Amino acid sequence: MSRPRPFVLLGLAVVVLVGGFVMWLQIGLVTSLVSLALGARSFQTSLAGAVDQLTAGDYESALANFDEVQVGADRVISSAGASQLDLVGRVPGFDAAVDNWRMLAIATDDITSSTEELLSIFGDFSGKSGGAKIFSDGAIDIELLKQLPPRVDAVNTGINNSVAQLQLVNTSGPAAGFLATVRSKALKEVKPVQRAVSALVDLVLLLPDALGANALKRYLIAIGNQAEMRASGGAPLTLVLVEFDNGRISIPIKGQTSTQLYPPLNAPVNWWGPAGNPFFLTNPRNAPMVVANTHPSLLYSAREMSGAWIGGNYPEVDGVITLDLSSIAAVLNALGPISSPTYGEVTGDRLGQLLLVEAYEKFGVTEFVARQQANQQLLDELLAQLLSGEDLVSVAKAITSTAPGRHFQVWMRDTRFENFILESGAGGVVRDPGGGDWSAVYTQNGNQSKVDVFQQRNVLVSAQVNPDGSARVTQLMTVTNATPAERPEGPPERIGYETSWLKAAYLLYVPTAATNYSAFYPQGFAVRSFKDHQQYGRGFADDGFGQKLIRVVGWTAPGAQAAISVSYDLPAGTFAAPDGSLVYTLQAEPQSIWNAATLTVRVTPPAGWRAVDDLGMMVDEAGVAEVSAIQNGPVNVAITMKPAS
Repeated sequence: MSRPRPFVLLGLAVVVLVGGFVMWLQIGLVTSLVSLALGARSFQTSLAGAVDQLTAGDYESALANFDEVQVGADRVISSAGASQLDLVGRVPGFDAAVDNWRMLAIATDDITSSTEELLSIFGDFSGKSGGAKIFSDGAIDIELLKQLPPRVDAVNTGINNSVAQLQLVNTSGPAAGFLATVRSKALKEVKPVQRAVSALVDLVLLLPDALGANALKRYLIAIGNQAEMRASGGAPLTLVLVEFDNGRISIPIKGQTSTQLYPPLNAPVNWWGPAGNPFFLTNPRNAPMVVANTHPSLLYSAREMSGAWIGGNYPEVDGVITLDLSSIAAVLNALGPISSPTYGEVTGDRLGQLLLVEAYEKFGVTEFVARQQANQQLLDELLAQLLSGEDLVSVAKAITSTAPGRHFQVWMRDTRFENFILESGAGGVVRDPGGGDWSAVYTQNGNQSKVDVFQQRNVLVSAQVNPDGSARVTQLMTVTNATPAERPEGPPERIGYETSWLKAAYLLYVPTAATNYSAFYPQGFAVRSFKDHQQYGRGFADDGFGQKLIRVVGWTAPGAQAAISVSYDLPAGTFAAPDGSLVYTLQAEPQSIWNAATLTVRVTPPAGWRAVDDLGMMVDEAGVAEVSAIQNGPVNVAITMKPAS
């Protein structure tokens, strides 16, 4: 047998070396790709879970999810560090893919670090990390609070860096589809966190001052009764003054508005209010505190309540907070029931029925003091539980979750705080969006009845859109006084909480751009104009913010309905889209009634056009679209129309 020639041996060596190199390269690349794919999937899924748990206030579950976030992140980061990628990155056409791969790894590392610090802040703030609590036993640790801004800034910087890295990822070339999927999912997960942390940056800077770090701060809490509605919320039948003095919380004044704070029974007081408010004629005002929140916008109503509070010889306040039973019920559902000698065990699900219905049945008109005392005792028990600080995060989350429906609203005298509140959506603003259509309708109780708890409201917005993007719109508000049939009709004068009749003012806006507007209402109803304020004609007046508002007043028998509508034109181009289609848009505002209203939007396109079918929408044979929603917050509707094919 002859020996292999040297060049054969050399060839075999080359084959072995090249084959080994290719195998090394393939194994490294496959391992890195698998590590990237699995790591990215695990990272994004766990990150979503951690964010959800943080939002829900579940610190322990968020920590558990973060462990998986860290594992996924380590896989993604290690995948970008393989030496095989250094070599592939030198190949033209593949260098961009490798660079993008590594950008994803950097972003993943930044997100992980930011999430870890956010968890740490959450644990310290809630007292669940084992350290000192920021809030406990009726006091806030101001010094701990002052340590938050640099920590939140660090989180904000990390989140912003990660978003910047993700946006730099080039999703063209090799592995484009995979990189695009990873990037889009990562941005989807991190964007809400970025917005929340950005808001937190401003908030933590303001909190010490708001909580009395530099001077005593006073806030009036008005608890609205949804059985007797005002435009901006329930009638403020219970008031609580809360003081913050260097973090120490006290409640020096509290009680029932009508008898304890403004005796003998809702006594009128003099106060100064905002001059533009059409619901009051002159300054100083002379009226009871309980009618101070008649304007739909809290920007006026809170200032009126603040003024009426001072008019009762009480100290000036730095802000007004309104809560109603929907908000308090959310707190009870989060914390658990409380006990009442009068009502027994009170849960969030039972609170409204107990206080808005059964309390008025249990105590007759001559026993109103006993009813108020029972309600105050229940409130005192709730306040004691809240001030214990046992679960601040759950309480805050429960309350703020009701802000979209205006069950929780805040006005602050200091514009720095007020701007933050307005940005957060908890400011109770009633403002024309400045484009498209707008629905803002309200009812206001006028006979001290307590039947608004039974109110059933339906709002139908019908729009006939024209080819030029103009439209004729009618908004029909139907209110049913659904008082139970077995409930007595009450005294003949139909006044007070024993009557089942409703006398209400119906307040309806039309968009600022509207023309040819008019209102329609039942026989026996009448427009109650706003005197000494700018008039737009046909009963419409300036609401003080340059917006068109009409007020119609009438009686509704138990079991009966009242239907009030406004019709108007919107100009050409309002609903014209750049691509030649027509897009009807509507922003509908909520009122904090006990039973949320149902909104139905019906849009009729021009002849020869059809509405484009979308999720939750019904489109009939004529191309007319209809969609419905429950108004437990602002509702935004967009309906696209195109020429029929």
